[in-house]
Order: sequence, then structure tokens, then C-alpha cells
Amino acid sequence: MTGTKPAYAYGNLTVFTPYPGVTAQPGGSVSFPLTISGPPGYVTLKVASLPAGWTGQIYGDGREIHEVFIPSDDSSRAELRVQIPQSQKNGDYDLTVEAVGAKSRATLSINIKVKAGASGGDKLDVQYPSLSGPDTASYSFRATLSNNSGHGRFYSLGASAPEGWQVFFKPAYQENQITSLSLDAGKTQDLDVTVQPPKGVKAGKYSITVAAVSGSEAVKTNLEVVITGTYRLNLTTPSGRLNADVTAGRKGAVTLQLENDGSADLQNISFSAQTPQNWAVTFEPSSIDRLASGEKRQVTAFINSSGKAIAGDYVVSITASTRETTADADIRVTVHTSTLWGVVGAIIVIGVILWVMWTFKKYGRR
Repeated sequence: MTGTKPAYAYGNLTVFTPYPGVTAQPGGSVSFPLTISGPPGYVTLKVASLPAGWTGQIYGDGREIHEVFIPSDDSSRAELRVQIPQSQKNGDYDLTVEAVGAKSRATLSINIKVKAGASGGDKLDVQYPSLSGPDTASYSFRATLSNNSGHGRFYSLGASAPEGWQVFFKPAYQENQITSLSLDAGKTQDLDVTVQPPKGVKAGKYSITVAAVSGSEAVKTNLEVVITGTYRLNLTTPSGRLNADVTAGRKGAVTLQLENDGSADLQNISFSAQTPQNWAVTFEPSSIDRLASGEKRQVTAFINSSGKAIAGDYVVSITASTRETTADADIRVTVHTSTLWGVVGAIIVIGVILWVMWTFKKYGRR
């Protein structure tokens, strides 16, 4: 029986596996197909020895078993599954399987070489694990789940993400979302992993860990989303009312409220205004060096209307500008004429009336 390793067979009973020496990663799961042959009858199977902290069970048709039946002139098959602790150090480790029949006994020695980075374990690979863009985008990663064990497995899919982030799994090129899947031995499945950041999340790097869990074993991979930031400014007044009253030729003040409702900080914000002819607008402060995401700041606009402006409504357009974005607010300015001109006008009218009365009195008798 070339390539097999029966050990200590008493009578005609034997137990062997084609590959009694394998290499595996710390935290990996290893499966060994077992063939039990000998006289017809019932044979008890057990894992007689294991390294400390390891687990090992024997299965038949997907169920944990402790006994097999050997038909006449035939053999029986089973599967040994071994789980290696994640913290296991590199090195060679031995375990033993024992088969006991009515009048015979056999043992099988297996060696597992634990080696970090060894191939053969289940894998969850991502082609492009780092993506970047604004907070308003969804990020889709193409992942491939590989079942490198010797038997079919059922995987639960999950993710660890920052608060407010959402992660969805779909089979590649399909629309239905899934939380688990079954995968035959040696098969792979392409998955679309969609990551949705919360609205208004600040610019920066965010890490998401996705995992496929089968029993006590999990394969994980790390994803990264780099939020480059969105740039949005909102310019209004604290009350939301965009109007003001001024007297012709005099200065009026309007309190403005500037809000950064994007996800990135804004630098060097300046102010400008479009006004009717011969008007002027100044600002206090004249500029803002930095406005953090979500921050609000008040600015006072001083409006100087023309002294020749007649009473009525005018529009002053104010703009807040950065390199990345702008915000505008149209202020309706109601101009009132000065009371001094009313007094002057009244005096002129009274003077004209008195002059007419004097003229009539002086020349009316002639």
C-alpha cells in the first residue's frame, strides 16, 4: 500500500490515510480521509492522543461517529478533522488514531507540521483591498472564498466595521444579499462585498474586517476605505431670514451664519459681494482660516448703501468661497430715506407756502 502509513496493526485490522504527514497554519483545520479494513464486523474508532489545546473528531457522512462497520471482504471509510489553535507555535506535532475490533487493534500515527503562512488552508482573498472616494459613495470589493479542506463546509459571513457603517455580501454578478453559503471541498466562490459609509463621515482612513466562519474556524481579510471628503458650505442667517433694513447713505449690519456641512475641513474661506452701483459691503472677520467639518461660524456683513438710493428693495448677493466649493446668499435690502431729508423737505414746503402767502398779500391789492 504505497503512500499509506498503517501503524501497529494487530491481527488483520488496519487503519491508514494517504497523507499522514501534512503542513498547516496556526489556527487552521486539517482533514484526513481514513480507510479501515480487516475482518467483517464492528470497529471502534477514537483519537487516542492529541497535542494540548488541539481538538480532533472522527466523522462519517458529515456526522461525528465513534464506530464503523466493515462488510465482508471490504473496508469502511471515515474522516478525521483536526483543529489547530491560533496561538500554536511552529513545529512538528503528533497525534494518534486507534481502531479496535473484536479480536484485533490498529493505530495510526499522524504528523502535522505547523508553519505560519503555510498554504492549503481556507482563504478569503480580495483583489483590491483599499478603495477611496467621497462619503456619498458605496464601495464594492471583489472577494474570493476558497474551501481548501477535504469536505464541504457551511460558512457564515460577517464583518467588523466602524459605528454607522454597513456591510453587505452578494454572490458575484447577483443582486440577492446573503449572510451564509455552502461550499464543496476544493471549490471557490466569488463574492461582492459592499461597504456603505454613514452620511457625513469625516475624511480619513477606515478599516473593515470581513470574515467567513465555519465551525470554530474563521478566515478573515482586512479592507480599507479612504474617505477623501466632500466639500459643502451653507450660508444663511441664524434665523434663516435673508433680509435687512438700511437707511440710504448709512451703514447697516447683517449677521450671517456659515456652516461646513461636508465631511472635509475647509481652509481659507473668503467673502465677496455683488451690490447695486455705488454700494459697498465689508465683512468682520474678513476671512476664516479653517472651518472644521460640522462647524458653524458667524460673520457680520456691513452694508453701505448709496446716499442717492431711493426708497425701495434691493438685492445684495454674498458669496463665501474656498478652493473646493462656494456658498451664496441673496439678501433683500430695504432702503429707507433719511428723516433729515424729510425735515428739509417739510421746511422747503413751508417756505414755499409762506412765500406764496407773502406775495399774494403784497401784490394782491393792486
